[in-house]
Amino acid sequence: MSKPVGWRPLNDDEQQEIIRRYAAGEGLALLAEEYQRSKATLKPILLAAGLTLRPRGNPKGTVWSTERREAHKKAVSSPEFAEKARQALLERLPAMKRSPAVNTAIERRMHDALMKAGIGFTTQSLLLGCYLVDIELHQARIVIEADGFQHQSLDALKAADAERDAALTAAGYRVFRFTGSEINRDAVVCARHVIDACGLVPEQEPAYEIRTKFSGELHPLWKGGKREFTCGTCGKVFLAQPAHRPGPDYYCSIQCAGAARRGKKLTAEHRARIAAGMTGMKRGPRRRDSQIKIESALRGDAQRPAEMTGPATLF
Repeated sequence: MSKPVGWRPLNDDEQQEIIRRYAAGEGLALLAEEYQRSKATLKPILLAAGLTLRPRGNPKGTVWSTERREAHKKAVSSPEFAEKARQALLERLPAMKRSPAVNTAIERRMHDALMKAGIGFTTQSLLLGCYLVDIELHQARIVIEADGFQHQSLDALKAADAERDAALTAAGYRVFRFTGSEINRDAVVCARHVIDACGLVPEQEPAYEIRTKFSGELHPLWKGGKREFTCGTCGKVFLAQPAHRPGPDYYCSIQCAGAARRGKKLTAEHRARIAAGMTGMKRGPRRRDSQIKIESALRGDAQRPAEMTGPATLF
């Protein structure tokens, strides 16, 4: 990474000033911004001076009083805070390993289970400067990930998750991953597994910071949301994501789409797409029967097997 024009190393006086100010209680982020250096550059200077780096977040044993909770809620609920957080996320977005996301349904079930257990947590925390984690607990360096179906089915995501877990583990975090089926079956059991494995205890005044500031138009990847479409079969006006409704015809349900396509012959382009998809079909009893029927439909009525009934279309 090239250094900016005019860059120079910190002299001894500047290093001593940084050490003095950090020891007096000033934050590392503030010093890094003032001296135009990264935190990674300042940390070795502080460690060489014999200082112990302060952990992120609230000090251990911090008690959240009613007044402090109200002040915190008021501060993070202002439009100014939301815009500041959004701009900060946009700046670090290119370096992030995953796209920012709001809390999914399975994540919210884990939130409820942790709340019942009295365990404080923060959602959508950015760790190590590039990993956006689902849930970070306050009592210890613990991360909980709620994985949807794609995390078990896509090899690229599996590899990314393994790399991510290794980096977090090396940094001192303990990572727990639960599938959507496990959480949907019983989120309380999943939360209890984490609590028992790490020896956590219910907090007297647990704090829950559930970040939802990046949903809707505030999300950096916002693309306009749902639009109105008119069903080509029943005429009903419905809302849908544009990417989920490729034209030129739009239908409000599978039933309406099937009614519109029933009896129509397959186009050459549609046949080519089906033929291309058949090459990856696994050889099994059910797969083989389905492939025979599709091949017969592509050839026409004359060579269709006797068990097939109805028009020679796939819809």
